[in-house]
This record gives sequence, structure tokens and C-alpha cells, in this order.
Amino acid sequence: MFTNIKDTILVECSVSDIRFPFPALGPGSDANNAHTTYSNPYVVITDSDGHKGVGIGFTLGLGNDHVCRAIQELFPLIEGCRLADVVSDFRVFWRRLANPPQRRWLGPYSGSCYMAAGALANAIFDLAAKREGLPLWKLLVSLTPEETVRLIDFRYVEHLLTPHEAEAILADSFDSRHERMLAVEAACLPCYFTTWIGTDPASLTRQIGETLSATGIRHYKIKVGVDQAADRAKLAAIRAEFGNSVTLYVDANQVWSPPQAVEWMRGLADYGVTWIEEPTAPDSVDGHRYIRERLRPLGIDVVTGENCPNSHLAAHFIASGAVDRFQIDACRVLGPAENMLIMLIAKKYGIPICPHAGGSGLDELVPHLSAWNAIALAAGSDSAITEHVALCSSHFASPSRVIAGRLQLPVEPGYIVGMTDEAAARFCYPDGSAWASERSP
Repeated sequence: MFTNIKDTILVECSVSDIRFPFPALGPGSDANNAHTTYSNPYVVITDSDGHKGVGIGFTLGLGNDHVCRAIQELFPLIEGCRLADVVSDFRVFWRRLANPPQRRWLGPYSGSCYMAAGALANAIFDLAAKREGLPLWKLLVSLTPEETVRLIDFRYVEHLLTPHEAEAILADSFDSRHERMLAVEAACLPCYFTTWIGTDPASLTRQIGETLSATGIRHYKIKVGVDQAADRAKLAAIRAEFGNSVTLYVDANQVWSPPQAVEWMRGLADYGVTWIEEPTAPDSVDGHRYIRERLRPLGIDVVTGENCPNSHLAAHFIASGAVDRFQIDACRVLGPAENMLIMLIAKKYGIPICPHAGGSGLDELVPHLSAWNAIALAAGSDSAITEHVALCSSHFASPSRVIAGRLQLPVEPGYIVGMTDEAAARFCYPDGSAWASERSP
């Protein structure tokens, strides 16, 4: 399974508070968040041979320090462990990270403590992939069905997916995975670009035109939900400029009640919207099912998941018919293993995956998850579409890339791989040079 980490010990952990300043109503803005500060709890785990694994979480600014502190409090669970023991039976370690004594009451299985555990899990898998000399997606694809299942804790979802069922799903297409990997590497992955709530119609069409010219992306997500007339004006301008040559999605970022979501979307249906993302409360299964049933005649899909805190709630959304597609998020749950569980459940119930990205570092993480879904689960390179915005990608050592409208598969060994040294120093909060103006009187 893992051949190069037999005697490797995890000896030291550290965490930094990384934040990228954005203007109000600028990048990252939506109906619920007019002013965002893309931020990463940035974890480094050093092993006994001096190799470093990097992991990140993701927040919108305030509260990033809470997750960093929660990560620090988990360090005693990591330091001194054998890396091989951790990754070869990660389901055991999963429970340790998910249930820190006393602190789990703050969740459990959600919130800052769980996101902290996810950042550490990301770092562990990054280190393992680096030690094996493979990008994480390729390492995970190489695992047998039995090895894959040993990474996953099924405790809260066994009524929907048993370990035996998961192993059978993986085994069904295991022998053909190499041919599928070559096909996905050649075709790469479909992706879409996201725009922001503060962009006026003229600027929006200009941005889409520039992005289309530079990347070839023909799928665009528009933030909506504050003013329906403004939403209609934006969609009308896009259709007037590009006709049906681009696919449109919309995202309300949880601001509506279920009845309001239905009425609002009826007002946008004439513009050929493919899906509405996060139309209501992110943990309301019944609310999403209510909306889905009423938008189905209009041909509009319902999508959610980026704020879904764990696999058992994700499983409920998927199995209960509440969504047409499910978003996984690389930093919301407990690392790659829990996202693999969500994708296995989605495979069983026939729900496509459309990973959430766009935030700092997320663009670099999710191609690994999309690639595993396409290859290990035989979902195919076009079965799911992955968000790609790359606002902060230039600050990471292995930035995501789009060529001819397709998201390229990562080639560097590791998962997030890491930030550039210059960026890590510049955006460290509050002392980095990017925050100098914030400290000025």
C-alpha cells in the first residue's frame, strides 16, 4: 500500500494563520458575504527524515485563528505517531481526530474543531503522497478496494453504505482503472468559473469574455439572491452577449427560505439556468427537497454541499432525494478519506459530484478528488464539473491550471504541496507585509 514510510515518525507540527485581503464586494463576495478575506489555517507536519507535509483549512477571515488554535490542540494526537500506522488504517485515526476529549462538544463532527482535524488530515495525506513520489490522486487510485476501505470510517452511514458495498463498488471497475486513468489524464476535467455579487452587468460580461478567451471555460456561475431585478439584468446581459454558447449556474449562498427560493428561481428560469446552488439553509434536507420538487418541472437542478459539515449529513442529502448534484469541499470535512466516503455514497445513489473550490487553496486540492472520482469510481471525466477560480493559485507551489477549457490533473507529488515561501511570509496574519496597511494608523 505505502512502501516508503515504513519507519517514518511524525515528529513536529506547526500552524500559521494565512489571510488574503480582498476589497468589499470584490472577489469572494456573495449574497451572504459582502466582504470576504480568503484565509487558510496552514499546517506543516515534519517527519523523522525531515520531509514536510502541508495541509490547509479554509475560512473567510474572522475565525481563522479559532481553527488554528484548534489545530494546535490536536498536535499531541499527531506527534510521535508512525505515518504508516496512520495512513494504512486511517479509519482508526479518523475517530481520534474527530473526537478530541472535551472539545468535541463544540461540534461534534462539525465546526472549528472538525475543520481543524480536516486540515491535519490534509497534511498527513500530503506527506504520504510526497513520500511515495506521487500526486495524491494517483496514489489513491493505486490502492486496492480493500486498502481504500481501510481509510474510511463508515460508522454513521452503514445503513446507507456498508464497507462491503463500498468494496464491491470499487472492485467492479478496479481491473480497468489503468485504461481509465490514461483516458482521464488525456481528457482532463470539465470545470466552471465563478463571478461575484458586486459585479455589474457590463463588467460581468467583460470578465466572462476575458476568461473565455484566456481559458476556454464555457461554464459560469453567477452569484444571486440580493435583488432579483439585478439578477435578471446580469443574466440577460450574458445571454445577449454570448447566447447559448455558455452554460449558466446560479448560487444564492443560503439566503432564501424554501418558498422564496422557488419564486425567485421561477423569475430566473427564462435565462436557461442549469442549477441553483445553496438556495437555503445548508443543513436543511427537507428544505432542499421542497425546492427540488418544485424546480424540477423547470429543468433546474438543486445543488448543495460546500457547507455540509460531515459525511453522515451529506449521505442524508444524497440518499433522501434532496439534491440533483452534491458539492464536496476539500476543507469542510475530515480530509480526503471522508470525501471519498461521500463520493462512494453518491456513486451508489447515482448523484453526480461537483466539487466546490474557488477559495484559497481549494482550487489546488479538488482536482485530486475529482480525478479519484472519475477513475476509481468509473464516473468518467465528464460526469462531474469542478469549480475553478484560481484567485490565489499563484501563491501556491503547484497551482491549478486550465487549458482549452479543461482542468489539468496535478503532476507534483503531494496534495496541496505548499505555498511559495514569499507568499507564506507576505500573507501571514497579522505581521505579514500584505497586512501592513491594516496596521497603519
